[in-house]
Amino acid sequence: MNHSTSFFLIAIGVGLLAGGLLGAQPSINGSLGKSVAHPLQASLISFGSGTAILLVLTLLVGEFPPAFAVSPRQLPWWIWFGGAIGVVMVSTSLFIVPRIGSLPWFAAVMTGQTLAALLLDHYGLLGNPKTPVSALRVCGTLLLVLGILAIVGARKLEATQDTAVEIVESEE
Repeated sequence: MNHSTSFFLIAIGVGLLAGGLLGAQPSINGSLGKSVAHPLQASLISFGSGTAILLVLTLLVGEFPPAFAVSPRQLPWWIWFGGAIGVVMVSTSLFIVPRIGSLPWFAAVMTGQTLAALLLDHYGLLGNPKTPVSALRVCGTLLLVLGILAIVGARKLEATQDTAVEIVESEE
């Protein structure tokens, strides 16, 4: 096995681990959100703890303060919005996940991410290498869309079945 194949397999493993952690994050934050007066407070606590951990890590590895390769004024305007996107993600999940659950939320998030990535790669936007859309990539994306439809449909079917069971049990 060559170096690039080994790295690729390790990267996939790390991605699966990170994805598992991301799958747990809205539930953790949702529980925190129930413990404070407003979901935005939970979001602030979540980002505060993340910022504190990053500060400690950058100090430990000697990479604080941040050093730019070019002047920050030369960077594209959109480069400063990654954190804001994180705020949208965490804050909306704090509100939505406790109401609909993790699976439908993450199915929607993953599908949205995949659709955006398809366009970002195709047009080479936001620093991505230009990778044209292919039939196989579109097929994979359509499978994700079908997956979210199946998840939402299953939820509706299960809710209907639960209601039917409750009605039968109340008649007995």
